[in-house]
Amino acid sequence: MPIHDKSPRPQEFAAVDLGSNSFHMVIARVVDGAMQIIGRLKQRVHLADGLGPDNMLSEEAMTRGLNCLSLFAERLQGFSPASVCIVGTHTLRQALNATDFLKRAEKVIPYPIEIISGNEEARLIFMGVEHTQPEKGRKLVIDIGGGSTELVIGENFEPILVESRRMGCVSFAQLYFPGGVINKENFQRARMAAAQKLETLTWQFRIQGWNVAMGASGTIKAAHEVLMEMGEKDGIITPERLEKLVKEVLRHRNFASLSLPGLSEERKTVFVPGLAILCGVFDALAIRELRLSDGALREGVLYEMEGRFRHQDVRSRTASSLANQYHIDSEQAPTGAGYHYANVRTVAGTATEAGASATGGATAMGRHAA
Repeated sequence: MPIHDKSPRPQEFAAVDLGSNSFHMVIARVVDGAMQIIGRLKQRVHLADGLGPDNMLSEEAMTRGLNCLSLFAERLQGFSPASVCIVGTHTLRQALNATDFLKRAEKVIPYPIEIISGNEEARLIFMGVEHTQPEKGRKLVIDIGGGSTELVIGENFEPILVESRRMGCVSFAQLYFPGGVINKENFQRARMAAAQKLETLTWQFRIQGWNVAMGASGTIKAAHEVLMEMGEKDGIITPERLEKLVKEVLRHRNFASLSLPGLSEERKTVFVPGLAILCGVFDALAIRELRLSDGALREGVLYEMEGRFRHQDVRSRTASSLANQYHIDSEQAPTGAGYHYANVRTVAGTATEAGASATGGATAMGRHAA
């Protein structure tokens, strides 16, 4: 007798990140209590390149963005509004004509776009890291984007310090590397500028301390991959390895001639300014080592939408999924953090945490403190 599986089809969610350099979309579904990524799309839009001195977004940049959203809309056919969350970041925060872009986007993709604050972006990045990394303890999370850099210290899914600074690999390329020229003077100016932008928060971050530093997204991922190709097989970023990388970069005269093992062609124009920012962050916070995180803003948005995962331990979630898959009695399985069904509110298809980010926290004893 044939067996008919009448179990409901797993619900799918999509998170879209309208970044200053690239637009990203990630699609996931919940299977046996675990979030599974089933698809990713990424397209270079170079939105920040179209932001003029008057903070007006050019027609060309808008067109590139709308064309990308049209591509994403094809993949999202059939998704309900509650299952899709689209967030705009730094460039759309800065653009005085962002409303014009949003109105035109409504005709291209039938889902609302929310332009989030820098601190909200930082918080979501932290949540994306927390949900995808099994490391325990207090984390310092860093994300260097096209137009801004986000820094967070948090623990057990609770952000303690959340900061966003207006410095990114695209904006720094324009400011400190005109014409794509690479030299020691340009690099040092960019590095010092990044460190100076962090002066007002340095003491707070050092006092709080952290057990592990995690880096997310493009610039840090690119540095990680280049270091691995240069022989650092664990890919951990340290001050010594950064200096080695800087020395290699300064052998080149401009972005066009930049050739590093593991560096993609599309990152050539933003890698050097991003590296300068990363060096400035290391200098300001006296970071000893930085590990790459798989999760970032998009993953944070996904888990906000699927609120059941907000405070659930990564290891517990994996064990629970395996238990369901192999019909293991939960009373015989190892106990963990358990499920925590957090209350969320849904506005225009976007789930957001009802409470504000936590401030304050435990002492820095036993943690990294410069």
